[in-house]
Amino acid sequence: MVDVDGQLLSKLQAKLEPSRMRSTLAFAGLFQVTHELIKRNVLDEVKAFYGYSRPLGDPVWITGPEGRAAYERAVIALDPRSPFRASLLWLVNSEAIAPEQMEVLEKIYGHRHQLTHELDRYLVDPAFEPDVDLFAEAVSILRSLTRFWTQVEIDIGTFAEHGDVTVDEATPLSLAVLQLAIDAYVQGLEGGHQS
Repeated sequence: MVDVDGQLLSKLQAKLEPSRMRSTLAFAGLFQVTHELIKRNVLDEVKAFYGYSRPLGDPVWITGPEGRAAYERAVIALDPRSPFRASLLWLVNSEAIAPEQMEVLEKIYGHRHQLTHELDRYLVDPAFEPDVDLFAEAVSILRSLTRFWTQVEIDIGTFAEHGDVTVDEATPLSLAVLQLAIDAYVQGLEGGHQS
């Protein structure tokens, strides 16, 4: 006969180990940061493409009313109820991401919401584990987005003074920092855990 209560107690004890809790907290932080970087690449960068900027924190359309009107026609018109979804559709149309990646972003948003608002559950409930595969997909989509925006920068001459630069040679600082955070997280898992 299987000792269900004993198994549940064992899983709960493992879940409450300080190293496991640190791991869950760190993973939730990584997921949150990745989500925010995706959001910036989707909302802010698409808007900036049409001339929106926040110099010194004050929002301004550098391209004036024409830039704002062009943004509303080309982007917001794709889904007037959701600037995020409209921007995703624009990015799909621009071949920055695939339609399937757009669908995955809905799952990423949902999981980020759960990790943020139900973190206590992920810390103590053996039935709730952060979705590592979804995190890997989030990083992959973020890489697709940053490659697209880096290519835009290359195309407009941002890197001209450096000669011929390819998208593979120009790593955005945000991706470099995220990779450092991922490496630190993995090293923490591999390096043992001290209570």
